Amino acid sequence: MKAKKEKVFICEEMDGMLKQRIDYLVKISLINQRKRWIADYIEKNFMKFMGEDRLLTSDEVVEMLQISHQTLGRRIKQGKLIPVNPEAKRNYRFKRSDVYKLIENKEVPND
Repeated sequence: MKAKKEKVFICEEMDGMLKQRIDYLVKISLINQRKRWIADYIEKNFMKFMGEDRLLTSDEVVEMLQISHQTLGRRIKQGKLIPVNPEAKRNYRFKRSDVYKLIENKEVPND
């Protein structure tokens, strides 16, 4: 004998509110997970980044912030991250201090 599966909900409004709450909690969880990944990455590579005086490439910044190249482009256009060589079209260079300020300001999640 098979059990009959039914969707059970108290009312449509409550069902909608529960779905919104679950979506909200999932987003918070993903943001916190990304922050932990970034903190772990910095911890593992701290001496590598702090010990060098050279500038960071776009690829290094993308990897460090765990964002896409498109998001990096948006951050540059918005003025949140300013490259040392703004006249360059592709191979931007960034100061470490600017990247760390962006992380400290909690501007890491995707826009």
